[in-house]
Amino acid sequence: MSTPIYLSAREAAAELGVQPATLYAYVSRGLIASVAGPGKKRRYDAADVRRLKGRRQVEDHTGAKPLTGDPVLETELTLISEEGPVYRGRLARELAETSTLETVATLLWASGDDPFANNIPKPPPVLPAGLGALDRLMMALAAWPLQDKAAYTLAPKLLQAKGAALLRYSVAALLGKEPVAVPIHTQIASAFGVSASAKNLIRAALVLCADHELNTSSFTARCAASTRAPLHAALLSGLGAFAGPRHGAAPDRATAWLAEIQPDTDIEALLADRLARGETLPGFGHSVYQGRDPRADCLLDILFRTESGHPFVERLPGLISSADDLFGLPPNIDLALAVIQKTYELPRDAGKIIFCAGRMTGWIAHALEQYASHEKIRPRAAYVGERPE
Repeated sequence: MSTPIYLSAREAAAELGVQPATLYAYVSRGLIASVAGPGKKRRYDAADVRRLKGRRQVEDHTGAKPLTGDPVLETELTLISEEGPVYRGRLARELAETSTLETVATLLWASGDDPFANNIPKPPPVLPAGLGALDRLMMALAAWPLQDKAAYTLAPKLLQAKGAALLRYSVAALLGKEPVAVPIHTQIASAFGVSASAKNLIRAALVLCADHELNTSSFTARCAASTRAPLHAALLSGLGAFAGPRHGAAPDRATAWLAEIQPDTDIEALLADRLARGETLPGFGHSVYQGRDPRADCLLDILFRTESGHPFVERLPGLISSADDLFGLPPNIDLALAVIQKTYELPRDAGKIIFCAGRMTGWIAHALEQYASHEKIRPRAAYVGERPE
């Protein structure tokens, strides 16, 4: 067996013709293996580098580009690592232990001052009864110019304060309440009428959901911002992508099958029946992480520490073990949100509301970063249809 050859970061990046940040993104996605090198530097598997280089050359030659996997633009906001998201150099799992969403927003937005200070927007307009949380938010964002005469500003010195006001306004719309000058996790916990332990889980979940690099909704928000659409329109664009069952509504799918679990339910038999019917197991597996979703592990760990005597929480390790045995997949953030909703008997759509409130922080960060760029995002398609004779 030949001895593996390893390259320095500079050599690997030069071989691929990319910036070091892009090389690190390849590593975080499991495309290139890295090992500890001299000092604190890491070394990169030359075989993986050349394999990826060959793949990229084929793609360049054929014009075919994958829709997922490869970096398409540079960002200073979030790195997806084996330990989960890293927000501007800070590991999200560590921030989730004590930080608030407002603290993380200030970090991601690179705010010098506190953009939330003395910044309480007017309430959303009265909306039609019967709307779901995301639909309320869509209508409220569309009505934002009625609340703010400077809604269309792109002045850098105003945008962070606009972002803070929009975040508070949006959380109020999601909850059907009025904006208040209290931490967002406190407002959500109050609206749900839950205990202090549930409030702490909501706080941690908001932090862990704040950003996840170029997920579909964040990329959509960036595309809108690249056209110089105003901030509320960029958020509305991100929200449209978020609303789908393969993204922001995914916790609902996990919540639906978890609702079948009663105190006397045979969980292994329940999962085996799903497998036999060819059904998927929402809340397990992730397209980005090669192994476990560290965000889910973090939330579940806090839950186990907090609610060790809860009957449903006591059954969770067995549920997760059965899912691994039958489906070969670990839990993801959607399962963790659904579990929190079931454990504390939160209202309908609670997991989705928490997810959306947290992720809006990231949409604002991506929009602000994109406004600072001169580039308009305009990818090309690989045409495979008929051509004229």
